[in-house]
Amino acid sequence: MSDSIDLDAIRAGTLKKLSGAKLDDVDLAECNLSGAQLAGANLSGGDFSRANLSRAHLEGSNLVGANLAGADLRANLWGANLMQCDLTGADLRGANLRGANLMGAKLIGASLTGAFLSGASLMNANLKGADLRGADLRGANLSDSNLRSADLSRCDLQGATLTEANLEEANLQEANVRGASLARANLLCADLQGMLTVGADLTGACITGTILAE
Repeated sequence: MSDSIDLDAIRAGTLKKLSGAKLDDVDLAECNLSGAQLAGANLSGGDFSRANLSRAHLEGSNLVGANLAGADLRANLWGANLMQCDLTGADLRGANLRGANLMGAKLIGASLTGAFLSGASLMNANLKGADLRGADLRGANLSDSNLRSADLSRCDLQGATLTEANLEEANLQEANVRGASLARANLLCADLQGMLTVGADLTGACITGTILAE
């Protein structure tokens, strides 16, 4: 971390123009960073748990391994690197996560309703119990991800990759999976009512106990 950055000013909310800043391993837990300019910043390994990052500009930022549990991230995270982040219980409603790297991220119980995740990488991510209602996941890679008990109702998953994903007891009502790959996915006891499956690859998928119609 750069010694020239005034952390007290950041914590006080008076310093928010931090684009390109080097803030790795910083402790900004519970801080108010709403509207902060953090595009291209290095925030890897930092503690931002329960921080307010609503409306923050985090495009292309490096958040690898950061603690964002419980944080308000209704922000612009386009192309950000969130690999191995802890986003447990985070608020990502309507967030722009297009093209973001969320490989191996922990998103247990996170709220992602209406989030924009087209082209994002969520390989091996843990989304157990996450709320993804109405999210845009077109072309996203969710292979090997854990989506057990997640709510994916009305999601747009066109062209997405869900190979070997765990969707046990997930809600996929009215989800659009046209052209998506669900090969070898676990759909045990999932709710698939109204799901649009034209062109989807369900080769080897487990559909035991799924709800297909009312």
